[in-house]
Amino acid sequence: MRFALFAPHIKSLHPPLTTPIPLIPSQAIRDHARRELGVDLIGVCSAEKNLQAEKYLEEFLAAGLHGEMKYLENPAMRTDPQQLLPGAQSVIVIAINYYREKPETPPDHGRIARYAWGRDYHKVLRKILKQLQKFLESRWPDHQHRICVDSAPLLEKAFAEQAGIGFYGKNTTLISQEFGSYILLGEIITTLPITPDPKRTGTCGSCARCITACPTQALTAPGRMDARRCISYLTLESRSAIPEEFSESTVNLIAGCDICQEVCPYNKSFAKPLTHPDLATTEIAGDSIALTEILSLRSDEDYLARFAGSPLMRPKRRGLIRNALNAAGNAIHTDSDKYGPMLIPLITQIAHEDSNPSLRVIAADLLSSIKNPSASSPTR
Repeated sequence: MRFALFAPHIKSLHPPLTTPIPLIPSQAIRDHARRELGVDLIGVCSAEKNLQAEKYLEEFLAAGLHGEMKYLENPAMRTDPQQLLPGAQSVIVIAINYYREKPETPPDHGRIARYAWGRDYHKVLRKILKQLQKFLESRWPDHQHRICVDSAPLLEKAFAEQAGIGFYGKNTTLISQEFGSYILLGEIITTLPITPDPKRTGTCGSCARCITACPTQALTAPGRMDARRCISYLTLESRSAIPEEFSESTVNLIAGCDICQEVCPYNKSFAKPLTHPDLATTEIAGDSIALTEILSLRSDEDYLARFAGSPLMRPKRRGLIRNALNAAGNAIHTDSDKYGPMLIPLITQIAHEDSNPSLRVIAADLLSSIKNPSASSPTR
């Protein structure tokens, strides 16, 4: 799972524009995206400011639930496409299915969230959106467009919901009726006035499996997340050591987490294997990586050679080794005779020789906790 903030459950936008603008039918855009570009879902919504989403983001930030993610501290921009493209009339939202079946992961391997198995999806989606933008320019040359892919300052799930892609689940992911929640989103903000799609209706009903299954209790209420407790945040966004209270429950998850999606009945019913060739043909990280391999990466150059073009470039070498040290400690505490001989020498080497001071500290504390299991440390 990629990191998700919250589910605003948006009920309304601004009132309609006082002067009606002739709307362009979306069918030609929809057909081109699906047939020529391999887009799984596409929808359109108004580019008006989303006041309800802005309110929820402001509350999320005011409560400090975003942790170290300072880049989120611009709610007005993230909820107003006009600030990203003056004169914007519409937001085109595309979704690409990324689900794959996952084998069991042994304790001495680090588990990777599905979205990060292959190529960096930002690059894949940006390529698709650039091709779609060229189509728009060829048909309507007098308009402007701006591409947004996750890292751009747009609260994409809020606009995807408005565009009819899906509805918010209690785990804060967007759930589509066609693919469940295993979808990657990208947007084009445009000055084209396109006929909007209706919102999808959907509900989780009385189901709360995601809330119950979350090992760190990050889902504090239906549709509400404390990012500081989320394993995706702890392993990918945070630059701090994994807090002791979450160390054991993180198990061998080293890059994201899919647990709240794996237990979801919608995914059990509707998730289907991805088909887009740019996601399906390349595996860089794969579903898991041996902890011995990660702990043996001695330099940033080694890391780049191994993970170039992968979403695992985000945590960088320091972040992934921090996560692998936590997973190694959990494996050793599970079965020291089996996993200690292969992992303790590598942990020792990091503690004594690694170029990163914080990794040396984390590794040294981990060694202390292995020798004295009752000891407390940042990673246990």
